[in-house]
Amino acid sequence: MACVNHPDREGAAVCVSCGDELCAECRQVGPDGKSYCAEHVPRAAPESELPPRTAQAAQAGPATSPPGVELPSRGVAEAPRGVPGENTGLAAAGYFAGMLPPISFILPIIPLISADMKRSAFMRYHAFNGLFWGLAVVVGIFVLRVGLFIARTIGIPGFLLWPLNLLAWLWWTIALVLSIIFAVKASRKQPVRIPLISDLADSQVR
Repeated sequence: MACVNHPDREGAAVCVSCGDELCAECRQVGPDGKSYCAEHVPRAAPESELPPRTAQAAQAGPATSPPGVELPSRGVAEAPRGVPGENTGLAAAGYFAGMLPPISFILPIIPLISADMKRSAFMRYHAFNGLFWGLAVVVGIFVLRVGLFIARTIGIPGFLLWPLNLLAWLWWTIALVLSIIFAVKASRKQPVRIPLISDLADSQVR
């Protein structure tokens, strides 16, 4: 799962308060030894404000476990079963926006208008990433088709146009293969980085 603040980084922990995924840089450890985001990390109470038994325990140092009993590691929070608003299937489907336009552009738009999903940085990132990727695919096909039309209009012989025809076919095929790769990575919550396009997606998520 990607970090809520840095979608290009793998999550290292989960905030026990809000459920957001955090990378090692964003993760903060509370006085209870659990992981929190910067917004929800509790402040440690001064020792003078602690109950007598708690203050004595704090001075005594960390507890030791009896022989044969292993205490849970500090700072490791149990990940929730699911983060509200996250749908890996829909996040993956958004990368096929350019395959059957304009209907397919509905796929990345759904997370951006859903009240639950648009609160998730994971969903917003992949929605914008898939939307911009789909636009790039459509623009590429449009430019190639316009180029073919102009070449035929000005009378360029057909046998000279075969490289452009081949490029148009290859562009769609390569785009389909890349869309499948991006979708698989998104469904597994792995980082999906597309040159220039992902930078635009980052700017929208922030």
